[in-house]
Amino acid sequence: MGFTDKMCYETAKEIINKIFWVKYIPTIKDNTHWYENLNNFLVTEWDRLQESEDSESQFTDEEEDMITSDAMQILLDNLNIDEDEFEDHEQDIDWRRFDDIIGHYICDV
Repeated sequence: MGFTDKMCYETAKEIINKIFWVKYIPTIKDNTHWYENLNNFLVTEWDRLQESEDSESQFTDEEEDMITSDAMQILLDNLNIDEDEFEDHEQDIDWRRFDDIIGHYICDV
């Protein structure tokens, strides 16, 4: 893993563990599927972030793409979602909103 790869992974890990996860955990409803909980959070958080101003990112577009990709994998790992489970419910999640949310959080790190 090169320097940029490691930096992007560590940034993604910080975003998921210190920002996303902290906000997401309190919204989880028992007896609701993981993908419903996640999608409900994404809709609510995306709406909330639309009211805030965008900040400048310190990362290049390529680095932001790497961070977003890593963040998605870290989130799925945190949720204990394997590849088969992900494929079964990939369409149940609004991943564009996830990307937008991570893009906003990138400016906060």
